[in-house]
Amino acid sequence: MAVNVQNAFVGRPPIDGGVYHRAPLGTPRPTDALSALDPAYLDHGAVGEDGVAVNQTRDTTDVKMMGGETFVNVQTNYDEQVVITMMETDRPAVLATTFGDQNVEIVPATAQHGLQKTIYHTSEPLPISHHVIDTVYGIKTKRYYIDLGQVINLAEVKDLHSDATKYTLTIKTYKPLAVELKGGNVVEYRDDGAVPAVPVLSTLSPASVGTAGGDLVTITGSGFLGTTLAKVGTDTVEHAVVNDSTLVIVVPAHAAGTANVVVTNATGASAPKALTFA
Repeated sequence: MAVNVQNAFVGRPPIDGGVYHRAPLGTPRPTDALSALDPAYLDHGAVGEDGVAVNQTRDTTDVKMMGGETFVNVQTNYDEQVVITMMETDRPAVLATTFGDQNVEIVPATAQHGLQKTIYHTSEPLPISHHVIDTVYGIKTKRYYIDLGQVINLAEVKDLHSDATKYTLTIKTYKPLAVELKGGNVVEYRDDGAVPAVPVLSTLSPASVGTAGGDLVTITGSGFLGTTLAKVGTDTVEHAVVNDSTLVIVVPAHAAGTANVVVTNATGASAPKALTFA
């Protein structure tokens, strides 16, 4: 098989920089890579240069049979965790995710002081929330959705003169309750960004048919893969896609004269092509 570099993905932040978002349980979830997130998903700003690490762990054990040979290998545990580094450590959303929503207090600036934040480092477990991670590569988009995720670890935090303070978080994922997510601790949505062109009709063969209907007409052109609708005049007709450049339709009964053939795919409708009825 030939190597195709177009199958590569090199993760980069979206144009608006919004890589990681978190929302409380019950917030509507995304169902694809491109749909706008509910406003409750708060943007956490810039993330570290190591990007996003998704770690799957499968623990297994061999079941032995008499003689010492392995009879079968069984899985005893599955775990999936995500590691991501927050760079904007003064951002309220980042503080709430790192230390707990109830453990961050913010006092607006006054004439006597600036914006004040108090962060309580407590032993209380952090809440289970919805999490979304978005990355892009050219026109491609990748989105990780975690329906039930919990921050379980904050790596060592260093305040020093030679580097920015960072919060490296480990998010433990759990099996979702929604059956639509098919048990995925993490659901990965991808969109390759390659939107198909509208169909182009080049030729009709034959270009003239009888008025009784039922004739087969072969259309040549382009953009026929993914055809959703074919019409002759105002009539929706049966169609069969042969390949991207060939489509066959069954014409309806029609009075003598001409009728426009139009083919539609997910992107839009073709320019009309006249078919003669005689």
